[in-house]
Amino acid sequence: MGAVLPMKLAAFVLMGASLISGCSNDTDNLQQLRQVLRPGSVAPDPRVQALIDGRAPRMQVSFEKTDLVGVVALESARGGIETWLSVDGGTLILQGGMVVGTRGFGGGMMTSDVTQSLAAVHAGQAGQVVRFHSFLTGNDETRTRSYKCEIKDLGDRPATLLGALTPARQMSETCRSLDQTFVNSYWVGAERGQIIQSRQWLGDFLGSVNLRDIPQDAF
Repeated sequence: MGAVLPMKLAAFVLMGASLISGCSNDTDNLQQLRQVLRPGSVAPDPRVQALIDGRAPRMQVSFEKTDLVGVVALESARGGIETWLSVDGGTLILQGGMVVGTRGFGGGMMTSDVTQSLAAVHAGQAGQVVRFHSFLTGNDETRTRSYKCEIKDLGDRPATLLGALTPARQMSETCRSLDQTFVNSYWVGAERGQIIQSRQWLGDFLGSVNLRDIPQDAF
């Protein structure tokens, strides 16, 4: 991991800087993002270019298990559900800043019920909640699992967005089922009360993903 991570981070820094600054060499931007997020993909999804041109909101993404890093752009927001698109069509589906589904990254989280977790984290309330995840199995069947979770308020701890400290309150969520345990962390921004940085578990296959908002004025 030690030899691979610096190279991937270097590629991410180059890709992120060009996308954020609106560099005119969009072909290089897309190619770098494709290589970093999903090596071996054939062609970038044409929808991404339109999102870049339209200055769609973006997030930094890093998968801890594979060291893959990159940027996703907001493709749609309907009924409180947001779809964030990677350059080759992989998607993260979020509700109020919490991941409720993935597509195209393997080991799919098909859907989730995070209603109780979402309410507690946004309200800054500690306590016990329940969440549900549905995963696609190797037999193309969907299996739903339930988790009992403990929410804790860790107090004022700034988020780090593009290297700058941003006032926020950190909340942690420790979840357990019969055979799985994971910990999610959320940084709720002091200004708008939204999740602006997080570390969230996406299942055994993908592991945890780190998400950080990219300020709109950065691109």
